[in-house]
Amino acid sequence: MAKITVLPDSESLGIVDVQQLMEDRGPLPPIDPQTRAPTGLRSLVVSEDPRMVAVPQFLSPEECQHLCDLAQGGWIRSLVGKYSDAKAETVESAAAQTRTSSSCPLRPAQTAIVQRIEHRLAQLAKLPIETLERLVVLRYEPGQEFTLHHDGKFRPITIFLYLNELPTDAEGGDTHFPHLGFSFVPRRGCAVMWPNAQADGAEDSRMVHAGRPPSTGVKYGVNCFFNLATKRLVRPGDLNMSSEECYMVNIASLEEGKKQSGEDRSCPRRRTFTLDTDPNVRVVPGFLTPDEAEYFASLASEDLGTSAGDLGFPGAAVLLQTQVEPVAPTARQIEERLTNWNEFAPENLGYLRLVRANTQIGMGNRGCGQRSATICLSEQADVHFPHIGVRIAMSRGDLLEWPNAWFQEEAASNPKEKVTVEDLRTTHVHLAPSLMLDASFHDKPVRTADGEKDSRPPK
Repeated sequence: MAKITVLPDSESLGIVDVQQLMEDRGPLPPIDPQTRAPTGLRSLVVSEDPRMVAVPQFLSPEECQHLCDLAQGGWIRSLVGKYSDAKAETVESAAAQTRTSSSCPLRPAQTAIVQRIEHRLAQLAKLPIETLERLVVLRYEPGQEFTLHHDGKFRPITIFLYLNELPTDAEGGDTHFPHLGFSFVPRRGCAVMWPNAQADGAEDSRMVHAGRPPSTGVKYGVNCFFNLATKRLVRPGDLNMSSEECYMVNIASLEEGKKQSGEDRSCPRRRTFTLDTDPNVRVVPGFLTPDEAEYFASLASEDLGTSAGDLGFPGAAVLLQTQVEPVAPTARQIEERLTNWNEFAPENLGYLRLVRANTQIGMGNRGCGQRSATICLSEQADVHFPHIGVRIAMSRGDLLEWPNAWFQEEAASNPKEKVTVEDLRTTHVHLAPSLMLDASFHDKPVRTADGEKDSRPPK
């Protein structure tokens, strides 16, 4: 637990609204038309001691929407971390009444867009990117809050990102520092950075703050914590083979010679084939029946003309729909089949997502979980894994699964502790537009008794 000294509240309260602060300071740097990222950052020093900085356009509107979309299907009750010196800078998390928001931890370098944002955060904090914890997208519905708390001395820097703005008549929803007398108004794309420790390494008790509940509307944000320990280990791809060079696998052909006489084609087959053991890439021909695949394809067709489009990111995957509570019987049936087939518990399966697959490398969603799977809903799909030298031809109903991370590396501060390693070798791209059904398998439970409500982020 953080050792906090109780300090008196400031007698005054300064409302920090970057929109107002920028009114007489000229235009912000433009957004790059290709990457949809800011071409420059303009920092505003809110306080010199402690040094608190606000960046009005740290994220573009498209980047804000992208982070919100990645979290859909993976919301869980926000947890409160408890730090222990005796456990080598580890944090144990648990639910608490002091924090009632929802959270979704993203994977490091989950997309090329996320990776760019992570490097931008490290540049702003002037700290190694390896010390950046997993980004956590937050959702505060009316009345939800995180009462007064401290982020901990083991996190020298916190950066909070606001992903949307609340209605003009809304009250609350601000980030309040009572001892300093500052309250930050949520503004889309804004970043606020502050330190958590003093020069001697002790907690800076002045940095106690609260995420106050919005009265109306839903507030979205991202927690970005820099840790004293290494938290980000990435295994990049050693190969970079073109689609023509790769070994071609046709999933349908794997069944040739193995079909049983008189096989009932209306029932899903679950014969699993391992294409590669390191990383462990697996496929299942005909995981969905033709009727099941048609059901999901028909749902997606309703969104094709009214979706958010490519959101300014050429070739990026586009979320069309999330199968959240109440889950339809057909979707529930597929969820049960997925958990029976895989080694993960039912509560560790994220909600199914209908997507238009990415046609540019790095612009696909690896998924928030430890492993991910995708099921073909188009007549055909052609998936290229350049870093493992495999190209996979899929037919409607076929399933493809890959690992995102594993727990093998020893932590530098404690050899008994295992550190998560992100496996970027499974980054892949679709060689033609495809409609897919995505699933994500998490190492921790992501489902609760209430389930995730159908809450789409603002456009």
